[in-house]
Amino acid sequence: MDKHVYMGHCGWDAFTTLARNYFLVDDHPLFPEIRRLISQAEVTPAEVSEMLLRSEDAGAALAGLAEFLEVKKKKMNQAAV
Repeated sequence: MDKHVYMGHCGWDAFTTLARNYFLVDDHPLFPEIRRLISQAEVTPAEVSEMLLRSEDAGAALAGLAEFLEVKKKKMNQAAV
């Protein structure tokens, strides 16, 4: 039997927990931009985790996440038009 659990979208608190778990960081220069984007783009915690796992370097992973969130935001805006 399969059980589906709705986890919702990733918010700021979930993101900071993931960043802390993957990179042991509580702050980074990209955090303000990611905070803004994560509130505007609907992404799941799994999508955020996938992006963070793409690099062992925190800066590179966070930059990749910021780019991913920007693309998701633009797609959402285009779909709304």
